[in-house]
Amino acid sequence: MRSLRGRLTIWLLVGMGLLLTAGGLVLSRVISSQLRRDYDAALIAKAESLETLTEEQGDKVWLEFSDKIMPEFERRENPDYFQLWRRNGPVLERSRSLGTRDLPRSGGRLDRPVLSDLVLPDGRRGRRVEISFHPRSEDLDEEERKGRQGSSSDETADGPTATLTVAQSREDLDALLASVQVTLTLVVLGLLGGTALLVKAVVGIALSPLDALARQLAGMDAHSLSQKAPEAADAPAELVPVIHHLNELLARLEASFARERSFSANLAHELRTPLAELRAVTDVALKWPEDSASTSVSLEEIRAIGLQMETVVANLLALARWDAKDRPLQTSEVPLRELAASCWTAVSPEAEAKGMAFHLEVPDGLTIVADREKLALILSNLFANAVAYGSPGCPVTCSAAAAGDGFALGVRNSTADLGPQDLPRLFDRFWRKDAARSDGRHSGLGLALVAALCDSLALRKEARLDGDCFEITLSGPSSSFLHRTAARVEGSR
Repeated sequence: MRSLRGRLTIWLLVGMGLLLTAGGLVLSRVISSQLRRDYDAALIAKAESLETLTEEQGDKVWLEFSDKIMPEFERRENPDYFQLWRRNGPVLERSRSLGTRDLPRSGGRLDRPVLSDLVLPDGRRGRRVEISFHPRSEDLDEEERKGRQGSSSDETADGPTATLTVAQSREDLDALLASVQVTLTLVVLGLLGGTALLVKAVVGIALSPLDALARQLAGMDAHSLSQKAPEAADAPAELVPVIHHLNELLARLEASFARERSFSANLAHELRTPLAELRAVTDVALKWPEDSASTSVSLEEIRAIGLQMETVVANLLALARWDAKDRPLQTSEVPLRELAASCWTAVSPEAEAKGMAFHLEVPDGLTIVADREKLALILSNLFANAVAYGSPGCPVTCSAAAAGDGFALGVRNSTADLGPQDLPRLFDRFWRKDAARSDGRHSGLGLALVAALCDSLALRKEARLDGDCFEITLSGPSSSFLHRTAARVEGSR
């Protein structure tokens, strides 16, 4: 797996390499073109210099050439060459370096100098220029001379026209061009090497905050989650949201670990009491085995303790299943009124013993689409919680109605034990207001199971406290209910 540092380095180097290469090619082309233009201009200037030495008198044309002025045409090694023709006529003059050989010419009248590459008579690579002109004549005044220079006829009264070709070696030009290309190549390669070092250093500096964050995270474990990553003001803008969300994740993990530790401690506490009771009862039964009445009572107590522990384990298994969401929903149309009445039946004996009436304020026609088994568990736990912790003699009310685009279901009872500070912890596992945990019939898992089931059914839950009136409300979207008939409210029963 390639690192972010490696990817940044590679792509920056590739990008800079392409830019430098393109810049080197453009610069090489510009320099080469300028050198060729200068070379051609110098060659044309040399030809024009020879043109000024060409004279005409009558029908004769000659070149007043001096090897002292232009020795390059006379030397034996690496000479230059020229050749002069009358227009469409014989050769008038050629350089001594040319001997009896001829230079190529285009033929026809030339309005401008013609440049081309060629192989020189001695085999070197060269370049030539060919010009067409009217030789200078001493018999003509200045105005006539200018008129002859503008004439386009081949052989007119203006006099004969001459053609001159000058050729010279281009080896110096080629060597200079090659030197320019080599120099630019070396410069580009050097810049690439420097860029590689610069990119590596810059990437290292830019990613140093990420390296520091990685080192801090590498030393963290379940006991150091409270050490949040510093959200420094000088942190890179791209890293600030990462650090912020990472700190939020660490906070959630810390809370989860705290809940797990609390869960383990609470579970041990819940099981320690019935196990101690079970041991005490069995010790008494074993001490007086001949007392059949005492043995019978001990067995009943053992059975009750076993049922209590079975309830705790069953609730824990149910919570584990709902948390894992490994049980598919079995949805069907569920009449709320009928379901609420059947769930109240299980707790009605305890409610009657405490003088608590049941008010069912659910319309006959309100039917929702949900998993009946899960919804029944929710209502059963809500009713059991209301009866167990509600004030004796005060009613328990179950109400439901369509609310906007959804529905709302609430269970309400009176209590004097809860305060606003207790509401955030109501759905925590094993939490009970009774700090002494003297009630062996309730393990503090009922509302935790309600929360897990609500998440499974996509229901929103809310606990409210208004004075001594406590209510838990469940609500769902409109797609989860069918409102068929007009509401009919039943009073207490």
